[in-house]
Amino acid sequence: MNMKTNHAIMLPALLMLSACGGGTSTQETSDTPNDPPAVEAATQCDPLVGEFRDLMADYEAGLKDMVAAKKVDEARQQEWSSRANELSERIKVKGERELGLKCWQEFNTIGQEYAPRIADLGMKLAMLQMEGKGIDPAMMEQMKKATGQ
Repeated sequence: MNMKTNHAIMLPALLMLSACGGGTSTQETSDTPNDPPAVEAATQCDPLVGEFRDLMADYEAGLKDMVAAKKVDEARQQEWSSRANELSERIKVKGERELGLKCWQEFNTIGQEYAPRIADLGMKLAMLQMEGKGIDPAMMEQMKKATGQ
């Protein structure tokens, strides 16, 4: 497994985790008397948040299918990773004020829910790739323990 492949698997998970906790508290959004809280500024979630949620669900399902088939599709993983990074960045640029508190929290929740599962599946796929390349058995056992296998 090359380093580029490893990054394609882990980068979106790390970026999504960084998205979590990046929001502001209700207190911070309502300190300015003339600014309505972000939750009042949005009546409906931005379609980008829904697109991000759908992508993450597809990403997880696709990785599960790869693990079940014991076949890695690096091009597909890279496609999901790139798209997840792009959507995440576009959402972060809009930020809580433009999205509204509800949508911003939904975005963060999506990241919190999917990031660990995608990271775990990515690790399993990385292990599948390494098994075929004759990795040290002791190292493989440590990785299996780390992923709960």
